[in-house]
Amino acid sequence: MLRVYVPIRENDVERSLHVSKNTSSYLINQARENINFLFNEQKDVIIKFLEYISDSRDKRIHFAARGRSLLLGARTFADRLTQLDFNAVYPTLEQYVVYDPNAVLEKGDVIICFSTSGRTGKVLKKARFGREIGCEIIVITGSLDSPLAKLASFPVIYLKPDCKREELLSKYNEDEKPFTPLGTTSEYTQLIFSEAICRGLMECILNNKDVEKGFKISKETALELLDRAKKNLSVAYSDEDEITALLANFLLKYYSQQTVHFCARGKTFNMAAGPFKMRLDQIPHAFVTSIIDFEPLNRPVRKGQITFTVSGSGAAYSIARIAKEMGSMIIGITSFENALWEISDIKIKVPGRKDSDNIYDWDIRQWKGWRSPFAPDGTEFEVSVAAFLDGIFAGLATYIGIKEEDMHLGHANIE
Repeated sequence: MLRVYVPIRENDVERSLHVSKNTSSYLINQARENINFLFNEQKDVIIKFLEYISDSRDKRIHFAARGRSLLLGARTFADRLTQLDFNAVYPTLEQYVVYDPNAVLEKGDVIICFSTSGRTGKVLKKARFGREIGCEIIVITGSLDSPLAKLASFPVIYLKPDCKREELLSKYNEDEKPFTPLGTTSEYTQLIFSEAICRGLMECILNNKDVEKGFKISKETALELLDRAKKNLSVAYSDEDEITALLANFLLKYYSQQTVHFCARGKTFNMAAGPFKMRLDQIPHAFVTSIIDFEPLNRPVRKGQITFTVSGSGAAYSIARIAKEMGSMIIGITSFENALWEISDIKIKVPGRKDSDNIYDWDIRQWKGWRSPFAPDGTEFEVSVAAFLDGIFAGLATYIGIKEEDMHLGHANIE
């Protein structure tokens, strides 16, 4: 099978490659500054938050979020609360079309709201309703002056998205500067925060640590996740031929309007593949995308298309193999040379997952009760790939000539 189908200009794709690398690196550095600001400046708020959630085992916890904040922030947090046996209502992608009949809001419930701007319509609507009936409203936002922040009944968790932004960006050449549009830095910081704070909660609940210790562990976990991601990205970007092939084949699908299929499951979809798909969908004259085996958003697999498969353990192999048999090119992102690696036409190695159970069927793993460990070990792969894919998107946008103002045309305008 041919690896590259697009007659691209070498200098342009080389620039795109540099932008990809710079964006991934900048995103990690920016998240580090944001996390340090949060834990240094809001220690009392975070300790109070840990204490409150630890004592809320008998309450029902809901979430309010849209878009990438739903995937990276709310679902990450909800997944871990469920793992800790909280009565958490897991937020689904379809929740605003088909409501979960068990998700009725009642007085005394808790609503955790994620919104960078604090102006997301559906999040505001849910917070207002909850406040009126007597719910506890916890707000995680990048805007203290927003309408959402004013609805909070608990001290606002200020997740500042741009600490030292200008200083960090000044280190890059003008024509190869990072591209992080539409809240990218905020959403990535939400991911780090949610995973880290839930590790602190786990220590408080399961290991009887006090909240001061939980706070310390949360901060250490966040910084460790970012340190590991930085090291893992140096591995991912080390094979420039593979990255160039990835960029080139995605560009072909953009210009030819051939479908790009996504194959990822669980936290890997929420934290990495799903947010990347959303960015591709927001480009004007957008990519044609599909999620394999997800009925509302799937399309038929045909010869000449791409199946973009992200699986640290290789457990998505069983689905990717069928797509390959149908003639689709497989771009595989995984942690080691497993079954998925073997069938991939373009192979990207991102360290982080160490899995030796040899079960390459994601459904069976879930039915057997497999759960990933808490951070940093459990999501090292996902956090690394999330930064990698935001970098790849920046490279694609640079080649096509997309600016942030262009992407507003592809952003949802009805809520």
